[in-house]
Amino acid sequence: MKGGKIIHYFRDSDDSGAPLKAMPAKPLPKNAATDEEIVENWGEVIRKARQKAGLTIEQLASRIMEKGNYMHAIESGRIMPTLETAKKLQKELKIILIEKPGSGPSNVTSVKNFKEPTLEDMLEQE
Repeated sequence: MKGGKIIHYFRDSDDSGAPLKAMPAKPLPKNAATDEEIVENWGEVIRKARQKAGLTIEQLASRIMEKGNYMHAIESGRIMPTLETAKKLQKELKIILIEKPGSGPSNVTSVKNFKEPTLEDMLEQE
């Protein structure tokens, strides 16, 4: 995934043939924007704002210096915009696309409350 953060690299063995364990990934640069993420329904938010502004996808793409096909994919939800593109869209359409993690409502169950499903749980669902 483009916006993902690499935590570990895994290799089967080193040059000598000895098995390797996981090694930590390279640290991110201090200026990397790791504390921001794109809102979940970005495509719908962009489409509604674009239509409200009376712009076609091609006109919007031209204004923010992106390709029309890329904007079609973003608006349809097939591709998540990069933070750079999201910032340009925010500025052009006067919308909010970027938020800090945990600042908005989350549909994800809390890690503390997560319980690993058992085989019995899976059989009960059938």
